[in-house]
Amino acid sequence: MINIVHNKKSLSTLKQEDFLYQPCYCEENIWHLCQHEQLKNSHVIFIASKDDSFPMLCQRITDEPHTPIFWDYHVILLVQGETNQILDFDTSLPFNNDVASYFADSFIDNNLLTADLIPLFRVVAASDYVRMFSSDRSHMKTESGWLAPPPDWTPIVKSENNLSEFIDMNNEKIGEVLTYDEILKGFA
Repeated sequence: MINIVHNKKSLSTLKQEDFLYQPCYCEENIWHLCQHEQLKNSHVIFIASKDDSFPMLCQRITDEPHTPIFWDYHVILLVQGETNQILDFDTSLPFNNDVASYFADSFIDNNLLTADLIPLFRVVAASDYVRMFSSDRSHMKTESGWLAPPPDWTPIVKSENNLSEFIDMNNEKIGEVLTYDEILKGFA
């Protein structure tokens, strides 16, 4: 299991609107969030399945919180403290939410899903993510244009585009891949 450094600072003062945000660019939103001093000892969680998509509930993209939205991947931040918190820009739940509540409200019971739709969770130290992550945004561009408008800030390009390495749940080289039950056991 990953060794987590406890962050005892209060998260109650963090407000979503105080941070950079662009819809559909969760990996960049979280990368920028990791730059803040209070969040440097956090962990980034990439959510994906072994197939092309997985369902999530309570997403801002819909007015129906209990209607599943199928993502190819999603990225959130785990901050440990007296109460472990999840920070998620795209949830209709509170921006900071305790781990158990966030997972209970955001995910469908695995027993109701086919194996290819069950989400997995790659946990990566925020400092490693900030150091390693590189994206030229090519995954968001098609021949006809952008799938979603890109952020105004400069792309996070340090080397070759490696977003797919974080999303590929068969890749064991980055962080640790956990199941729903394992992440709750370790962090809730």
